[in-house]
Amino acid sequence: MQKPALKWPEKKDEENVESIRFAVLHKIIILVCSSLILVITSYGIVAALTGHINVVGATLVDFEFPPPAISPVFAKPISYLMVAGLALTFSGLELAKPHMAKFSKSQMSFIRLIAFIGIVLAGYEVLYNFAIWTAEIATNSLLGILNPDILLSPPSATHNGAPLNLVFATKLYTTLLAALIYVFYVVRQIERNTETIV
Repeated sequence: MQKPALKWPEKKDEENVESIRFAVLHKIIILVCSSLILVITSYGIVAALTGHINVVGATLVDFEFPPPAISPVFAKPISYLMVAGLALTFSGLELAKPHMAKFSKSQMSFIRLIAFIGIVLAGYEVLYNFAIWTAEIATNSLLGILNPDILLSPPSATHNGAPLNLVFATKLYTTLLAALIYVFYVVRQIERNTETIV
């Protein structure tokens, strides 16, 4: 009796397995990052409401997790929020690319327009916050205060007159800027691929 000849897996099977791995990986990243964003945002809101804190975002900057005494690797909740937001944007767009390729030229152009406007607005906020941050650090260093985590932006009507923690604001707007730049890039990449096929 002859043994059946071993066959190498076909290339198509390998591609199917790889596309399934790709989808599962990015879906897990989306699930983990969405959960992390939900937990951190909920914590920030509850802590702000129960702690009577008058500084927007201070609850996400005031401590590190896990505590530095326990772990050599630690970060502020706003840093975890930043990483989760960027990873969520990347994985979401990776999964959305095949669906976005079916959009019409006008739909893609509209998405690019919104992303472009968002890039300009978020870019302005990042530059504004860094300018205030630099001035505040310089002023406070003359007073002997060298903790950038306590620096605040001036109160404004948009936050009900409450000042905004600069670390919180800068990381939030930097995350938004990076996400919008990536959206713009992905849309442009899809448009180029579509133009090449046609």
